[in-house]
Amino acid sequence: MIGVEFFKRASISRRLVGFSLVFVTATVIVASAILYLIVAGVVREQIDQRLDTQIEGLRGALSVNADGTVVLASSLDGPPFDRLGSGWYWQVTGNQQHITSRSLAGQSIDNPPRPFDWRHVFGGEPQPADGVQFRGDELYIRVAAAGIGGKAVEITVTAPQSALTAPARRALLWLIPTMAVLGTVLVAGVLLQVRYGLRPLRQLTSNVSEITSGNLPRLPDIDVEELRPVAREINRLVDQNAQRLIDTRLHFANLAHGLKTPVASLSLALNFGNDPEGEMRSLVDRIDQRIRHHLARARKTAAGGTGLSTAIKLRMDDLMLVMSRIYADRGITAHCDVDPDLSVACPGEDLDEILGNLIDNAFKWATSSIAISAKIAGSGIVVTIEDDGPGMAPATVAEALLPGRRMDETVPGDGFGLTIASELIQLYGGTITLSNAADAGLHCSLSLPRAVLTVLGPPT
Repeated sequence: MIGVEFFKRASISRRLVGFSLVFVTATVIVASAILYLIVAGVVREQIDQRLDTQIEGLRGALSVNADGTVVLASSLDGPPFDRLGSGWYWQVTGNQQHITSRSLAGQSIDNPPRPFDWRHVFGGEPQPADGVQFRGDELYIRVAAAGIGGKAVEITVTAPQSALTAPARRALLWLIPTMAVLGTVLVAGVLLQVRYGLRPLRQLTSNVSEITSGNLPRLPDIDVEELRPVAREINRLVDQNAQRLIDTRLHFANLAHGLKTPVASLSLALNFGNDPEGEMRSLVDRIDQRIRHHLARARKTAAGGTGLSTAIKLRMDDLMLVMSRIYADRGITAHCDVDPDLSVACPGEDLDEILGNLIDNAFKWATSSIAISAKIAGSGIVVTIEDDGPGMAPATVAEALLPGRRMDETVPGDGFGLTIASELIQLYGGTITLSNAADAGLHCSLSLPRAVLTVLGPPT
């Protein structure tokens, strides 16, 4: 059950490697057994040929004397049949006679019954018999029947059983490490094959992640034939999603226009005559801010994963131009140091909302100058906005980002600017921090994800 669960939950690479290990191990074991049997069979055939040659030699050397006895015309006790106790023996029995090799020293071997084989009945060909114990050694036996001058005899030739098993065992001593090395090489080849074969899948995963993070608009062409249909389907889904998001953004724009126009009309209709205390006008301003805030949130949801990229410099220049005109009477000097190539993964309208609120706040509180800069920090871009105003009390810095909190009622505003900017920044995965500058004024640092796609131009 554990093995089944492992293969069910394991990755493709683990499944391939696990199956290959089992297959290679089984193959090596079976191949080793087959090779061992082949070696043992070859050795046995060689022993059979040697014993059969001895039998044929004895058969040809036997003859019948005038007195009817069977005699051996010549000596066939060449090595190893001449060594006592060697296990290489021969004997001829029958017609109440017994002729043996020198290695038997006059003793005899009890012939066990031979298995019946009709193919050898008429031809007299040698055939194996069951092994016997002789002098503590197990013998391998070949027997054959012969007719010499009308006399029937049986020729028995033996070899020690070790002559069959020893060569196979010696071969096995070489075979085991050789097959182990072969199995290791095969496993290493499987690992390399799996790693190389699954590389396109890892690249596909990386590309999908790049699309999600906004660094790729769609999947590039894939060389692997099997993955091309997958890539086409993913690209089709990306295209469909992009088109739906475009339609959604259009609906949001229409909604913004439909809501903002009545609110603007209502704001223009209110004056000191019908709203002497300004409560209705303040309420309408708050409604307008909340509409802009929630539309920005909707735009963020619609823009997620589309790979949007907006150049900071282009948007910053437009905002600085507008702010310098609005606050022209204050004589604020603004210095902007932003690389034109820096872009963030954020729609231009939302970037305008973020930077507009922060820059407007800096112009409101600055005494004489504002400094703006931007730099790359890891996978994001950090924008710094500093003014030389009075700054904030440490206890009020955290409250500055809360909705509707105004630090000074004498300065125009409704207290929602920093809140909207903070929430939009967080929606895009960024951060914002406020702190007092070392000399004087407020130091605002915000980070947004960096984009590497085609830069969007200034708003039309």
